[in-house]
Order: sequence, then C-alpha cells, then structure tokens
Amino acid sequence: MAITSLTYAAPVRRLPRPLNLDYALLEAASAASDDGHVDDAIHKVFAHLFPGAAVGDLAAQPFTFVQGSSQVTARVEDGQLAITVPLVRLPPTGNAVAALRYALTTISGSGQLYQPRLRGDELYLEFRDKLTRMHPAKVLEVLRRMPVEADRCDDWLVGQFGAQPLERAAIEPLSDDELARAEAVWRTHWDEVEELLKESQRKRSTWFLNEVSAIALFRVQFVQPICGYLLARISESAAVWNDGQGDPAKREAALARTAREMKAVTSAELRANLGHARYALAPLAEGQPSTLAGYFGSGDYIETIDKYRTQGKSFEAALALISSCTYLLARYAWPEDVAAALMDGLAKAGGKPWRDAAALLWDHCKGLVEQFCGDASGGEGGEPDGEGGEPDGDDAELEAATTDETIDDSSRDEETP
Repeated sequence: MAITSLTYAAPVRRLPRPLNLDYALLEAASAASDDGHVDDAIHKVFAHLFPGAAVGDLAAQPFTFVQGSSQVTARVEDGQLAITVPLVRLPPTGNAVAALRYALTTISGSGQLYQPRLRGDELYLEFRDKLTRMHPAKVLEVLRRMPVEADRCDDWLVGQFGAQPLERAAIEPLSDDELARAEAVWRTHWDEVEELLKESQRKRSTWFLNEVSAIALFRVQFVQPICGYLLARISESAAVWNDGQGDPAKREAALARTAREMKAVTSAELRANLGHARYALAPLAEGQPSTLAGYFGSGDYIETIDKYRTQGKSFEAALALISSCTYLLARYAWPEDVAAALMDGLAKAGGKPWRDAAALLWDHCKGLVEQFCGDASGGEGGEPDGEGGEPDGDDAELEAATTDETIDDSSRDEETP
C-alpha cells in the first residue's frame, strides 16, 4: 500500500540557540594587530567567539573548550600560539597505515593553517605559529574550522580504521525515556524512507527523489542527538544519495542500502551513538529572516511547490514543504519562537493525508514569512538561502527548474567525512 502521510515526532535532540557574537571585537582585534598589540588582538578574537568565557593570559593559563567529542587547548609557549585537538591513538595493526593515509588525503590540505601531527602513535590536529607572524584572521579561521573538523573525523577514524579514542570530551548519555523515544522514531523513520523510496522509483522524478533524500538525512539530524560512527556512516553514504547531480538510479540504490543497514542497527549500537554533546562554538549557522524568506517567500522553489499544489499533486508539494521545514530545523539555529513555529507546522501536518498536509503547511509557511521576515520577504533573491555561515559553511544551494515531471532541485548536500 502506498504511503499516505508522514509522522511527526518532537526532537529528542536539544535544539541549539543562536549565539550573540560581538563583531565589534573583531574590528578591535584587527586594529590592535595593526598597532602591534598581538596578545590583545588574540584575546579579542577569543572574546568574540566565546562570549562570557574567562580567557586569561594564554602564556600563564591555557584555554580549553569542548566541541562535540573534541577537546581543544590553546596556549602561548616559546613565543608561539599553539591550538591543539587530540584525534585518536592509531591501532597497532595494518589499519594504522590506512588511517594515516586518510588523515593525509582528507584532513590535511595544502595551504591549510592547521595540519595533522603524529606524536608516537597519537594523532592530533594542530595549529602552531610565531606570535610575530600572527594575525586575528589566522586565529579566527583556525578556531572556526579545526575543532569542527576534529569532531567530524575522530569517530570515522575510530569506526573505520580501528583507532582508539584520545582524550575525548564526555557526551551526556540519553535517559531511558529519551532512548525509548529515539529508538521508536529511528525505526519509524527508516520504514517511511523505504516507502518514500518506492514512490520515487515509481515516479522517476528527480525533484521527488531530492525531497526524499532530504527527509532521509535531515529528519535524523533534526530529531536525534546522533553522534559517533553511526552519524559518520550516514554522512558518508549521503554523499551519494543526497547528491542532486548524481545518477538517480545509483542514488536510489545507495539510499535503499542505507535504509536497510540503519534498520538493522541494534538497540545497543543506537544507544552508543546517541548523546547530548556540548558545543562551545556554534555548531550550526544562525537562521536569519532572509533564510526563511528564501525558502517560503518567493522564488523558483516555492513557485514550483505552488505549481504542484495547485495542479493536484499534493504528495509532491507536501513532501517538499515537510523536507524544507525539517532541513531548516536541522541545519540552522533559530530563536526559540521561530523554532517552535516551524515545529508547530510539522506537528499539525504529521499523520495527515498529503492533500491536507500540503494545504496546511502552505498556509503555515507563508504565515512564517509574514510573521518573522518583515522586509526580507520582499527580497529579489529567487533561491533559498543556502549559505552555511559559521562555522562550517557547507549548506548547499537549493535550485528548481520549472518543467513538469522533470523538475529538479539540487538536494541539500551534506559534507561527508
């Protein structure tokens, strides 16, 4: 029997809130650097990124912060600024060579300010440079990028190559109630993904496949406090099935394989890969009024959804609106009232037939633009806002053509390990 609706579940994950960063501190840091006050410039960069944190003299007291599973330490020693993140301890097997090859080909990079460093069998990410060559822009780039890269790669090194965790930050485990809810949602989600995939294979529409792949990836990220190797596996496979430019047959096959594998995950394995991590740096881009307006205000994408809706293709319209709301909640940090409004729309549409869900969400999303976007709703941009922002900048643009069954929107690609 064809799938007639999508369920909604409130997130087990704790939704992040936007950080109020003082960008005047960056201007002051640049001015201090120009005047030769390097220590003051560095301190202002830290004050910008970590509002409220006590950052003292880095030569006397190192500053340590947590980003997911990674612990980052910044210190000044021997006239150098050193920022270091432990990654893993290499295994005493042949896999160590493969792990090092991965570090050199994927984590390392020509011209990159930070690089992998091997000390004995311990692998680190590190930035180190003399204070006489320091500039606030260097410090800012390293602090924004390196901890995120470390948090992204350490679980992959552990799960794929048998490395051992090294000085990992503690992640709060889920309560029994949270775990029960998370597992129920997990099972339902992948069951529904399989049913949606069957519809995609019937419809042979790239537009529809893109919306299915977006739901498959971003509903997990929105609802589940997922971490560890399981998240790395999903992200790695999503490089194929969430690639809007890829071959549709290969994408469908890869998504079907992923759904089978995720359904086979045991309760114990799921528990080991769920937890409430802490993030000193904002883990997501900050949602802006222009972001909402880019999806639901005007432009090719929302016009295409309207075309489906008014031509009686409620399935396509409802799925697109659900996937877009889910994506916005998964990939952006919103003020509490905006996040609540997005979730309210999903909750009201959950379990409803496609026609009812499409009509409800259309009115709801247009209402979001009127309520939260103000002047941004009348912008000239015709595409949704795909700007990643701090810290990772990896959200892809969403595009839509205007032909009928072959309408194609570039899927919201996810950066992979």
